[in-house]
Amino acid sequence: MYRVLQAGLIRDKKHISSFDYLTSRARKNFYGEWRPDTLIDSIRATDFKGEHYIGFWVALDSIPYQDYYVQLWFEAEAMHQQFEYFTRGYRVSLVPFRGDYSIPMKWKIGKKLEAMYAKYEKPIKILYYGDCDRKGHLIPEAALKDIRAWCSVPFDFERVGLTEQQARQFGLPENPDKPGSFQWEALEDKDAKKLIVDEGVARYLRPVPATLRERETRIRERARKSILDILNEELRGGEGR
Repeated sequence: MYRVLQAGLIRDKKHISSFDYLTSRARKNFYGEWRPDTLIDSIRATDFKGEHYIGFWVALDSIPYQDYYVQLWFEAEAMHQQFEYFTRGYRVSLVPFRGDYSIPMKWKIGKKLEAMYAKYEKPIKILYYGDCDRKGHLIPEAALKDIRAWCSVPFDFERVGLTEQQARQFGLPENPDKPGSFQWEALEDKDAKKLIVDEGVARYLRPVPATLRERETRIRERARKSILDILNEELRGGEGR
């Protein structure tokens, strides 16, 4: 929506309802390569129950292979899937703020950083991403004040983006409602990837080793086979009763 707004195709936010209507029509009518599940609302999750299900997931510890422990903090929950997609090869912790961070969550992050430092004894890097506006700067400042007060271990904080210089570099127009400010969501995917990966994660982390992924695959397959064997045995026993 912000890309369309800042491109001038929507003149002000009063016309957002029209944007919502058009994107809904595009999905329902399979416009181009669009489908009903294009533009997913990550907040409205579903939890279907009652059907047969077998699931097993294993992720081994990848932090010992790194020189740093890293967390990515970002301003909006809407950014979550984008960050998940671009960092999937690094298994870096993602912390969406959803606006001003709550007191319990700030306490939880402080204690988590202490636990990670005690366990791995690695330098901690916090990389932050948000809008280039007044609120986008106040949100991490307010969070840091409490988290540093409640965290007994050192950690480095770096605001990677969005900055005014980056906005000019990527040709982002100003937010029409807030002159001099720029929205993270206005970035093209390739530019967002550059900030998230090239200027952020990849400076401190290496991709998860292929050997570790192969071990995880073997464990999952063995576990899945064991579960299926148990299930089939139970089902066969049930048929005789």
